[in-house]
Amino acid sequence: MTFKVERRIGAETLSIETGKLARQAHGAALVRYGETVVLGTVLTGPPREGIDFFPLQVDYREKMSAAGKFPGGFFKREGRPTSKEILTMRMIDRPVRPLFPAGFNDEVQIQLSVLSADPQTDPDVVGMAAAGAALAVSPLPFQGPVASVRVGHVDGEFVINPTRSQLEYSDLDLIVAGTTRSINMIEIGCRELSEQVVADAIKFGHEQGVLPICEMLDELRHHAGQASTWEAPEPDAAFLEDVRNRTWDDLLAAKTIAGKQERYAAVNEVYEKVLDHFCP
Repeated sequence: MTFKVERRIGAETLSIETGKLARQAHGAALVRYGETVVLGTVLTGPPREGIDFFPLQVDYREKMSAAGKFPGGFFKREGRPTSKEILTMRMIDRPVRPLFPAGFNDEVQIQLSVLSADPQTDPDVVGMAAAGAALAVSPLPFQGPVASVRVGHVDGEFVINPTRSQLEYSDLDLIVAGTTRSINMIEIGCRELSEQVVADAIKFGHEQGVLPICEMLDELRHHAGQASTWEAPEPDAAFLEDVRNRTWDDLLAAKTIAGKQERYAAVNEVYEKVLDHFCP
């Protein structure tokens, strides 16, 4: 079943569609903003035996074919990700990773492919929308939705997702990401703006960009989402209570030490003491 949502975000219409491409993925969405098109897919698998961390991998690629070009010279294939692609992967990973529940250690891969590139629209925030949309329709226990937008400050006015031409004379380049409840990632560069202007820009980006996109993702999940079957593992209550009894008083005393280095040393001493007891 295909489903599509559209809404005006900034100067262009943001379109999110699912059910047409990459149907074998656990979650997939095609996102358009202006002439920029990004395909986002999510794949998941069972956790590797013995791991105690969340193995999330985000892969974002801007192929030259998206601009109607192909590599010239001796090498006819594109190689390793560029610095811009790596930074975009990290920018997408940071707001997404904390929204998975504790104890979830399944393998998760988020693949983002730029299919068409508008010279005036940077596809990085479009890729973030594609990641959020793919997660929204997947069966993963994702505590989203999550979205991000770019905010510029042109001629004294805030602009959602400014074009590359506008960014040349904008004194602010802000990327804000978050959920309907809060902001969980900020990346900013500016030209000596006041704290109040920056704070207003963050609020503007959340209210005028992040919240509308999250509403779109909620609608997408309502009509095309899959129910999660994952159940959180039961914690060892006796073990946690034992650790609490051994550390509470000492940790409380350590945290009240005024000096930073002394406080860190005292907390580390409590940690080493518990580690020596349980892992002799």
